[in-house]
Amino acid sequence: MAFNKSMSLTRFYFLCGLLFLGAFSLFAYHSGSGSLWDIDEPNNAQALKEMFAQHNFVVPLFNGTLRVAKPALNYWLMWGGVEVFGMNSWGLRMGSVLVGALFVLYLTVSTRRLIGSGPALLTGLVAATILHSQIIFRAAVPDPLLILFVSMSLISYLRAYQFPEARSFNILLSYAAMALATVDEGPIGFLIPGLIIVVFLLLRGNLPYLWKEGRLQWGLPLFLLIGLPWYVAVGVESHWRWDLGFLLRANISRYNAEMQGHQGPFFYYLLTIPLALLPWSIFLPQALRPLWLKRKQLVQRYPVDTFLLSWLLVWVIFFSISATKLPNYVWEAYPPLFIFLGIRLYQALSGEMPFRRRGLYASLSVLFSVGAALIYAGAVIVPAKIPPLGSLYYLGLPYALSAILAALWVWKDQVGRWLITLTAGAAALTFALMTYTEPALNILKPSYFMGEKIRQYQGDNPYSIAAWHWFQPNFLFYAGRGNMVLHQPRHMAELQNILRHNPSPLYLVLPSRDVPDMRRSLPDTLHIQSIYVSYELYNHENLTLLRISPQSAVSLQHQTPPG
Repeated sequence: MAFNKSMSLTRFYFLCGLLFLGAFSLFAYHSGSGSLWDIDEPNNAQALKEMFAQHNFVVPLFNGTLRVAKPALNYWLMWGGVEVFGMNSWGLRMGSVLVGALFVLYLTVSTRRLIGSGPALLTGLVAATILHSQIIFRAAVPDPLLILFVSMSLISYLRAYQFPEARSFNILLSYAAMALATVDEGPIGFLIPGLIIVVFLLLRGNLPYLWKEGRLQWGLPLFLLIGLPWYVAVGVESHWRWDLGFLLRANISRYNAEMQGHQGPFFYYLLTIPLALLPWSIFLPQALRPLWLKRKQLVQRYPVDTFLLSWLLVWVIFFSISATKLPNYVWEAYPPLFIFLGIRLYQALSGEMPFRRRGLYASLSVLFSVGAALIYAGAVIVPAKIPPLGSLYYLGLPYALSAILAALWVWKDQVGRWLITLTAGAAALTFALMTYTEPALNILKPSYFMGEKIRQYQGDNPYSIAAWHWFQPNFLFYAGRGNMVLHQPRHMAELQNILRHNPSPLYLVLPSRDVPDMRRSLPDTLHIQSIYVSYELYNHENLTLLRISPQSAVSLQHQTPPG
């Protein structure tokens, strides 16, 4: 951990390579061992599966209908992973793992000239080990790409502003990154980065920079050349229904009205960000205090800090106003905090500005308290709320124990060792989550096992699938083939119509409490067999998978799975 601002470029890039490999290993660890998490992952995965079935990688579909939730770039990323690892959790998630490691690498390399080699390496270390990174960079969702390209667009613009000799390259890279972010998530990919840049220039009293030095004459055509073709292609193929639906439903409606139960107060992100940045968020007061002390001269004398604060505040305030709120929505605001933390940790390690011992003990006490709260929740609350899961007390141990050990190193004035201890604690939590908790949770996500059961019974023979008074996208992904449709009847007449007009047998999943009524309501000419029953994590109830077929079609080999 011997960092210095004047370290050689060779040593710096060697450490960057180690950091990249460490981040990749951390994000990849057991990433493919569990089934997909409802609802976002299987929504994306099923859309990709239907693209494969249709031989069309332009128009996203879900359950046979147009899916306007997300643009195409993340599907293409998952497509690459699936070609290598197959249509499974590894293949679908490996792109996000790689993008996460590339984000850590880019953040470290791109900030070296802005803040120094040592602080940049610590910035990358923080980014790789926070709690939220262990979630977002192992998920088959568009967020990792958005995080990478938004960070690239803003840091490149800041580098262009600070280093005139490389201005053209950095500004054009910024425009290209905004375009790619737009193909990944839509207008947010350029609207908020553009707003951040404008706010920064206004604060600096330098708005004319935007058109005098901002290379608009090259940047805008480059942005359109990269960002527009897919939107035109999907518009033409869908008769513009996709573009209109995406703009109205996935953007304007989501911002103006709460969707899918995701809501919260205006201060929602003031609560989620410190949790997301654990264990390093315990040092945020120390990291932000220097900014407060130089606040009167900040805008004119410290453009890098001003830009980073504009980035952080504009992004968080924008989504604090939004009616729909999720922790993932402000992940793109974390990089400024990573940088502030990296700078402050370096100052403490180098002796340039040591932490006060009392402040360190206070910070570590907070981390210990979080660990103790996790121990209590895992030992008492989780078994009471989700009995099949059992005790998860061990999830609090990495934070609690690392806080105690780090306090010992503080007492002995071993500055580097407490930082190594906290890094090890963050990695240990990931190990515990993926080694012990993920397998336990996986058993309570029955869609994967229902799909396995159906394949055992059916082999290559035709069948149909349906869900009664219950739905999770995971069931469609794991139980269906290609672009097979999942029927969702609301009345018995609809169900009987499905039985008459679709391939037999029908595999019907429903809450176990509804099974007796279902058996009584269906005619005696049907053979109804319960082939799988399991508790489900999401709805906290037992689900049953029924195999329904005409009595005349029942044979011994159909009543028991092959093998």
